[in-house]
Amino acid sequence: MLRNLDDLKAAALKSSRKKMAVVFAHDDHVIEAVKDACSLKIIEPFLIGDGKVINELIEKYKLEKPYTVIDESDPVLATKVAMDMVNNNEVDILMKGLIDTSTLLKGVVNSNYGIKKNKLLSHVGIVSYPTLDRILFISDGAMNITPDYEQKILITEAAVELARTLGYKMPKVGIVSAVEKVNPKIESTMDAKKIVDYYSDKEIDFIIDGPFAVDNLVSMDSVKQKGITSPVGGVCDVLIFPNLDGGNIFYKTSVFLASGDAAGIVMGAKVPIVLTSRADTADTKLNSILLAVVNKNGLLTTSN
Repeated sequence: MLRNLDDLKAAALKSSRKKMAVVFAHDDHVIEAVKDACSLKIIEPFLIGDGKVINELIEKYKLEKPYTVIDESDPVLATKVAMDMVNNNEVDILMKGLIDTSTLLKGVVNSNYGIKKNKLLSHVGIVSYPTLDRILFISDGAMNITPDYEQKILITEAAVELARTLGYKMPKVGIVSAVEKVNPKIESTMDAKKIVDYYSDKEIDFIIDGPFAVDNLVSMDSVKQKGITSPVGGVCDVLIFPNLDGGNIFYKTSVFLASGDAAGIVMGAKVPIVLTSRADTADTKLNSILLAVVNKNGLLTTSN
């Protein structure tokens, strides 16, 4: 089971080299992240976009072979090139470059050539903290704005799937709200109860409980002070947030104010999707590629 991002890097280095399509790779930040991953010999990139600019950046950052440049400057067509490569099993990972997220995702869900596998796409972030003995899985802070409880079930199952590829045999899932009691005036607590009830009579490979405030899920002191008795209290692995606002604020606060090391990928497509923003650090971009490599490799060997 991975405890920090150093463990993630070690797992990626043990994986076979993965082929990665980068849509609109003509960007300094993108090529820099790709170069960092290539130096670890964990990916072979297919760089789709403005061929002239890409080649200039390859020279600037001294990117070494193997790589392939595909000259296509139209964002829709560049996206389709990547979708076709996934559908033809030519690449293992998809990465967003200097292209609008909406344009890329329209290609992902396109009914004719898209690569959507599950009913719902969702983003799963992982954060390693200097003050915590484990990583936390955070979902969904980037894709689904106001998911209903049925969508939260799908978000939960995608996060659990990722956790299991990182070696978690029985992930502990907590449904986040502002309080630890069901309150009809707080919709997220009502959703939490519905989700827990949904799983109550099912055989599942994870432990789930909620609602809980964040402190109830990560602090044993909070658990003891409030007299909480739950198998996820204080020891939670996966935090399911009530909406995009909550998940995004928690994720970015973790990185920019709590010195967390982060990574994230989109789940629910035929291949993991690295969907970083320009505000992400170079380390976060590299970590996200590492996460996609390990996820695609399928690390199911250890337990907690």
